[in-house]
Amino acid sequence: MTNRIRVSGTLGKRLKESKVSPDAVLRQAGLPLGLFQQSKTFLTTDEMFALYDAIEKISGDPGIGLKLGSDERPEHYSAIAIAALYTRSFRDAMERIARYKRLTGPQEIRIVERGKECAVEFLWLLSEKPEPLMLIDMCFAWAVAVGGRGTGHRINPLRV
Repeated sequence: MTNRIRVSGTLGKRLKESKVSPDAVLRQAGLPLGLFQQSKTFLTTDEMFALYDAIEKISGDPGIGLKLGSDERPEHYSAIAIAALYTRSFRDAMERIARYKRLTGPQEIRIVERGKECAVEFLWLLSEKPEPLMLIDMCFAWAVAVGGRGTGHRINPLRV
């Protein structure tokens, strides 16, 4: 398993659109300025956690993760998100994404069914540090947004 996680190529632009300075975020996270100008950006789990902690701190917006996770336009979707749009159900989409995540980095997505409910958990396998709250919100909002677009129905989570 690799400890390299690809960062969305649109994150820097989306931060600017949210009135958050990408350079201030990178400085706060201790990452190289210009990171968002690279054609492909990979970080370790701990570096990624530092990035998302910095986004939360610099933005000053407790809802920034929900905004960034839900406002991504389909034309900016990654290949796996596009593939998830063309599945039969929300469960199939999450299983496809989970399979991709297992193959490409230190992340696991668990899908647990309990009766008529389905729980989706995002787990980071190669860090002792707690996952940033902003990243939890972002993953949650992203899964709900992709699931809703893919099924053509609004996904109404029962609990967070």
